[in-house]
Amino acid sequence: MHMAILADRRFNLHIAWGLVILLFIVAGITGPVNGAQPVTIWAGLPSEPEVALTFDDGPSPLYTPQILALLRKYQAHATFFVLGRKVEEYPGLVKAMLKEGHEVGNHSFSHPRLTKTDQLNRERELETTRLDLDLLDCPREHQLIRPPYSAFDDRLVSYAAHTGRQLVLWSIDSEDWRGLDTRTIAKNVLSRVRNGSIIVFHDSDEKDRADRQPTVEALKIILPALRDRGYRLVTIDEVMTENNH
Repeated sequence: MHMAILADRRFNLHIAWGLVILLFIVAGITGPVNGAQPVTIWAGLPSEPEVALTFDDGPSPLYTPQILALLRKYQAHATFFVLGRKVEEYPGLVKAMLKEGHEVGNHSFSHPRLTKTDQLNRERELETTRLDLDLLDCPREHQLIRPPYSAFDDRLVSYAAHTGRQLVLWSIDSEDWRGLDTRTIAKNVLSRVRNGSIIVFHDSDEKDRADRQPTVEALKIILPALRDRGYRLVTIDEVMTENNH
């Protein structure tokens, strides 16, 4: 059964790659498919008291459940940009994210620097992960991509535009990836947060070696503080909906 599912997935993936390439050939242009939708998103509206929490490099069987529990406690929603290889390893965690109303985006399959990757491998990285998420019934209203290392170029912007996707960056870096302590992570966020902020955290890393407990502990400070300041804690989808009104 497992081999049959894998074979079907590979067959569907080859079709997806072919369609993507055909789309580029037929379109032959750069720029978004829908001019009302920005291809690259850095922040929400400065007039709206809302903040989008985002988490990269997961899911992690150790840290992601702790983060989900904290988000549940403070009635917050977030967007998780996941790695395809981890989606395949921990599909139950992705299902838990979706069940609790969180959003799941594409962070590639194995975390390469896409600006240094040839077009075929770039497509393979993104389309494999997209298919992994499709198999878990991940909603497709907005197909969001956060490039590893936040590295993007004109080729990636064009690819996102022609495939109806959007690149999601951030306006505040918690800098938890640097191995900072709990209080410094919290200070990095709370001293800079404002209406429309998109904040990047990490619930794992590409090598599954990072200690993300300081991130978890920082969220115990950050989440109630944001709520006390009157911020709504929303997904990127909600940020985009506000932007288009």
